[in-house]
Amino acid sequence: MNQIVFEDKQGFTQAAFNEVTRIVSQHGASVLECLAPAFNTQQCLEHLAFVASEYAYDYSYIDAHLETFKKANSEFQDVFGEE
Repeated sequence: MNQIVFEDKQGFTQAAFNEVTRIVSQHGASVLECLAPAFNTQQCLEHLAFVASEYAYDYSYIDAHLETFKKANSEFQDVFGEE
């Protein structure tokens, strides 16, 4: 069995934030592929970035994904006029 070892609790928590971001974004991408807006994904990533920021973690990875969903959802609204 492979083991992943972190130097400290902060490293573990940062990796957890990044993994949750990856999972949430993956789900959001499947929603967009069905030609539906991924507003819940956007809201979840916004909250995740806020929490990471409040606890002084690096939220740049979360923000990168968040910007992708903001843009996609905005384009969806422009084309279909739905919210």
